Amino acid sequence: MTAQTKKWVRFWAVFAFWLVGDLWSKHWADVSLGTTRHPLPVVITEAEAQKPLGQILTDRFGFTETELPGVLLRMQKLQPAANWAATDKPFAADSPAGRARSLWVFWREDQTLPPRRFDLSDGSLTREWLALAHPEKAPAAVKALEIEALSAITFGDWFHEVYRKLDADDVPALFAEKRIYPMAPAEAAMTPQSPVKVGETYLVLERQIDVMGDWFKFTYAENPGAAFGFLKGLSADLRYWVFFLLTLVAFIVIGSIVSKLPAQSWFVLTCFAGILAGAAGNFIDRLRYNYVIDFIDMDLGFMHWPTYNIADVAIAVSVVLLLIDLTFNKQSVLAQKKPAVAGQPSQADKADKTDKAKQAKRPDASRAKTKG
Repeated sequence: MTAQTKKWVRFWAVFAFWLVGDLWSKHWADVSLGTTRHPLPVVITEAEAQKPLGQILTDRFGFTETELPGVLLRMQKLQPAANWAATDKPFAADSPAGRARSLWVFWREDQTLPPRRFDLSDGSLTREWLALAHPEKAPAAVKALEIEALSAITFGDWFHEVYRKLDADDVPALFAEKRIYPMAPAEAAMTPQSPVKVGETYLVLERQIDVMGDWFKFTYAENPGAAFGFLKGLSADLRYWVFFLLTLVAFIVIGSIVSKLPAQSWFVLTCFAGILAGAAGNFIDRLRYNYVIDFIDMDLGFMHWPTYNIADVAIAVSVVLLLIDLTFNKQSVLAQKKPAVAGQPSQADKADKTDKAKQAKRPDASRAKTKG
């Protein structure tokens, strides 16, 4: 195996290490951490039907006796699936959604994966904006404008607007496969001894894991921006293309630099592999979900750091190490005016050879004096 082959093997091995670790940890966060918009479904199996609800939650998530009351207080039981169609209009006066305020949507085919919460709040939000735009109009007139603006929107149109990952063509399957559920109205709190039945689905609306108290824990978060929330204010479509171009540029630039680095510059190669793996891991999330899953939450008391993930760690650590190498390592390949090309002498080597040649041509002073 040549030195160049070893260089690329080492580079892609480090790349795979970071990428696999990032994707695995994000999947773990997806199925293990819950929020009110990303609840954890608990589908009762035949083996669990003989146990009380509290025991099932303890077996699945490891909740303690002191945690169970708070968890049960915020749990919901799924109601029957919506018997609607993608062509129905959620905001029309005769909408089949009726008084439903929110929906649980299992947008992935596997209903053991967490659903998303969709709030049917467009009516009230539109009414507020119209009231601000037309302060001279009476409430009844504003309501009429709201109905006119929203009455023609179908579920197919609306789902795509609130969650770009769903196209209008995807929505009919959600209804046909019974993956949309109206949110249950408030009901009596469940207890650890509540009985369950096979096939029932319960939603755990909150679960985080405290690693070291409040200052270091795992919590689920969705970041539509870049590392540590950067650029999250851009529109969804613009964000997608910005990150696509940034990732493409990163692959081209880093690939070009790595191809010119000498095989022995393992430290710099490792850092560039980490940066590229982090960029790739977050971009894969954007392709799958239109957002990036973050789950590492640090609150230092004087500063609450934005939630981040392993890809962000790979990028941040690699960049810091590169800066340290560039600053303190005089022999760093990054400090050379022209990047060294594998198999060719560096600028430092050329300068050293030039100095030696000059010294060889220079007459020995002591020998000249002796002759004199």
